[in-house]
Formats: sequence, C-alpha cells, structure tokens
Amino acid sequence: MLEITRFANFNDRTIGRATLNNHFWWTIERPWLDNRTSVSCIPVGEYQMVRVVSPKFGADTWEVADVNGRTHILIHTANYSRDIEGCIGFGRGLFAHLEGVTNSANSMAEFYKITKGIETMPLVIRQETLIVDGVR
Repeated sequence: MLEITRFANFNDRTIGRATLNNHFWWTIERPWLDNRTSVSCIPVGEYQMVRVVSPKFGADTWEVADVNGRTHILIHTANYSRDIEGCIGFGRGLFAHLEGVTNSANSMAEFYKITKGIETMPLVIRQETLIVDGVR
C-alpha cells in the first residue's frame, strides 16, 4: 500500500511524504481547492491505483482511480506544482522553503521499478498539517 501524508499546505502547493514498504519520496501536489479539476489536490481518503496508458506519460502509468468527480489523476514526474494539473509528483529531496521536490525523474524511475509487475495498489492519503502558508 502506498501512503501519502501531507504536511505542508501553501496557497499554490501541497507537500507530503509518500511511503511504500521501506521506501519513501517527497510529494508535490496542487493546493486544496475543493477538489476542482486540474487545480486541486484530491481529497484525503482511500483509493485504488491502477495502471493505464497515458497519451503523455506512456504505458504503465499509475492512475488514482475512483476519485469522486475527477479522472486522470496520475503519478508522474513533477518538481513544482505548476508541473501538474491535479496529479501527484514524487521527488528525492525538497527545495528551500518547500518550493517543490528535487530529482523527480530519478524518483519516478525508482518508484516504477519498485512497482514493476504490480497492476493495482491501494493508496491512502492522510493530512497531518505542520505548515500552513509557510507558518509552522
């Protein structure tokens, strides 16, 4: 099961930590904007991830399925919230001031290597806010 714990919410982005077994990555998402398509992160909850063929990201792309009112929520390379439209990006490190995540391409390659051969996987998203708009 992939778990994402969001801990920093800003006006333009949400930062979290994803864990799968003994692996972890930092995550970048859009801010919470009432689950609006292409501009908001998805609600906290439990989901199922499935492999899909994405015209932009190719075969075997992970998609978060059954998000109420939303489709095409993918997990893909992204360093900043401007690189995603409601999807989730992974990184190995964090930029200063939590502006985004670093080494996203390498992180995604690692995630896809670890999950090779898996067709579906549960996803749990939690909110444990420690930082809101840059204030601890």
